[in-house]
Formats: sequence, C-alpha cells, structure tokens
Amino acid sequence: MKALITATLLTFATVPASLLFPPQAQATIYDDCYLVSQPLVIRNSASHPGAYADGYNEGQDRARYGDAYKPRTAGGEFARGFEDGYYNRPFTGQNYEVKDRLEYYTSSQCDDTFFAPRRHWGWHPYWHRHRFHW
Repeated sequence: MKALITATLLTFATVPASLLFPPQAQATIYDDCYLVSQPLVIRNSASHPGAYADGYNEGQDRARYGDAYKPRTAGGEFARGFEDGYYNRPFTGQNYEVKDRLEYYTSSQCDDTFFAPRRHWGWHPYWHRHRFHW
C-alpha cells in the first residue's frame, strides 16, 4: 500500500512538470552546398610567356653570387635565358612560347550552416524569416 501511494504521488508530481516544461526540440544542421567550377592555370615551366626573362634574371643572380654554373633542368626558353644571363650575354628575348592553358575542376561551395528545429510548435518570427529544408 505504501508503494502504491508513493508511485501515485510520484506520477502526480512528474506528469504536470513534464506538461509545463516540455523537452526542447532538437535542431537539425543543414549545409547549403552547391557545385562551383574553378579554373586552374597550367604553366609550361620551360616555355611559358615570361620564361626567358625569368631565366635571364636568375642566371644573372647566380653569377653575381658566384655560384658554379649548373644547367637548368626545365630546359626550353628558361634554360636558354639562364645561360645568357649567367654568361652576361645580351638579352635577346624569347623565341617561342607555349601559352598557359586553363583546366577547370569542380568543387563544392558551402554557405553558412544554419539550424532548423525538428518540431514546429507554432509560428515564430525567427522561423518565419529564415528558410528551412523540412
């Protein structure tokens, strides 16, 4: 009998409390993501549009610092410019060039993360102003 009274009192105490203080609704996290195409510039290291001038300047710098001559592994116009700059030959300019090429790759771009309640308890101004994916 004592257990029955205790259980009844406990029930009468917890049921009104759970009705007055409902558990908070859990929020769902949404990311607003979409695909974006990005350009990637591919440069020919030996014969890009400024290769001879770059090699010429680097060759002059190496000669000025007294470094021993080592042929450049990039080859092409860069190596020719490096050699001319190292041996202090006149700047003749680039004979040919390989244009830079663009390759496109796709990545995902995400906007700010926002939260949406799982249960809708009625109209609320915050919920009204923000979009949610239900």
